[in-house]
Amino acid sequence: MKRYAWVAALGLGVALGEAQEEAALEGTHAEIKPIEFSKHASGHPITIKTIALTHEDDLLVGISWGEGKMEFAQPSSDDEPSRRDRRSRGGGSERRPGDLLQRLPVIIALDEDKDGEISAEEIEKAEVALAKLDKDGDGKLNGDEVRPLRTSGSRERRPDGRAERESKPQAEVERILEFGTEAEVVELAREVEPRQLFDAIRDMEYEDRRKIMSVLPEEIRREFRNRRPGRRERGGDRGRDRSGRGGEGGGDRPERRGNRGPLSVDDLFKHTYAIRVISSDGSVKAEWPMPDDGPHPKMIHACEDGTVYVAGHGKIASYDREGKRLAMADFDKISDSKSLAAGLFVSDKHVFLAVGTGNSMRATEDIWRFNRDLTGAKKIIEQQYGCCSHIDMQVMNGELLIAENSRHRVNRFDLDGNRIGRWGKRDRTGIEGFAACCNPVNIDIGPGNVLYTAESGVGRIKTYTPDGKFLGVVGYVDTTEFDRGSKLAAQTCYIPIEVNRDASRVYVMDVRANLIRVLAPKKK
Repeated sequence: MKRYAWVAALGLGVALGEAQEEAALEGTHAEIKPIEFSKHASGHPITIKTIALTHEDDLLVGISWGEGKMEFAQPSSDDEPSRRDRRSRGGGSERRPGDLLQRLPVIIALDEDKDGEISAEEIEKAEVALAKLDKDGDGKLNGDEVRPLRTSGSRERRPDGRAERESKPQAEVERILEFGTEAEVVELAREVEPRQLFDAIRDMEYEDRRKIMSVLPEEIRREFRNRRPGRRERGGDRGRDRSGRGGEGGGDRPERRGNRGPLSVDDLFKHTYAIRVISSDGSVKAEWPMPDDGPHPKMIHACEDGTVYVAGHGKIASYDREGKRLAMADFDKISDSKSLAAGLFVSDKHVFLAVGTGNSMRATEDIWRFNRDLTGAKKIIEQQYGCCSHIDMQVMNGELLIAENSRHRVNRFDLDGNRIGRWGKRDRTGIEGFAACCNPVNIDIGPGNVLYTAESGVGRIKTYTPDGKFLGVVGYVDTTEFDRGSKLAAQTCYIPIEVNRDASRVYVMDVRANLIRVLAPKKK
């Protein structure tokens, strides 16, 4: 009995340790009153497009208004609605110390009547109850036997220790197969039903399929070999590539760029655009009308000298601190395509513009570099993957950092577009990686040359060094939560983040609620 009681105490200690670690991850900042938008002076509802912070700590907010239906993302049946103060750990719900204790096998075994308390009668039966946890019959309880059980949202374990197979959205399976690391592909193969994996791999082009098959575990490949040869479903031979040529001898296949789609909801309507200058207390200081010939404020960057750059709908322009346009370039003509402004950053010498094509997780962006006067356009990086033509950039320490959110990583380039390195990974359960379907979706530079990252779908703000060392959690914003690709994810996968000079305010745009959320340091 003493032996089991000692192990039980050890299990409780482990649980309390985990609970303390969870508490430490709650962050340094908390939400305060947001900056809200209602109707424009014209009487039309306002839609906010993007935000940027000036060096005087004023917010520049791109807005639009006009006739027609204003579309905002709403929770759908396959995505959870927002819940205030939910603390997501890669898509999961908040874990409180009590929750963690209730998942300990030791507690479950002792609490026979499942009322959340250990009664005197249950204590008397403790030795018998704890003995049932000794699965291997060695008279001891090891780590596996007292480890907390997975939550209800996690998959159950089979007797052989492997997880029961599950189904995932097909778009998620295809995304991991195309963008995931070898380890992520192997994990996927062991998670999903063989039929779903088989269909996804069969739909791939020959070289991609061969590469995936080479990294699959032997037991998965055996399952594939055991399927009836020559079986065709849903439209015939999927071994042919999408250009119509045979996969093995078809020559060069066309470059896969990204599913083409409508540029944005606002392109369907007659909207008017402007930039509002908002003080730190939320009051409106000025409003700069944007002319009909553009650019529309989809991306904004404010420079230390007061110059403001605006990009959107095929144009990029610079403005002085009073909102007077200084120069403009037509990047539709320069890039010879109908594209979106997908990201924007201005350094002391150059303007970096991401030009996006597509409206899905396979949307791609090319990075163009301009001189500060918007001359000398040059494409320096090709085909970064940013969901729905959103991909954020920052220049730190002479490096261009690109948040390639569809691949859950940050890519590092020199200012001529040569790759230096990359860091980051998808992680649904840990804190150092990036959760949900496409993250980090936005980044910003804070004091001390710290990189702040914003994750849509979980509303989490974290900090890293420029080379990827995790520093900590800043806080969470209330948001609609999701952990996979969907229409809702596509509509809300853009949450620009701006950090002021002393990090006393962190601004996060919430396109779903049409407001700017504000994080401030917690009171000690």
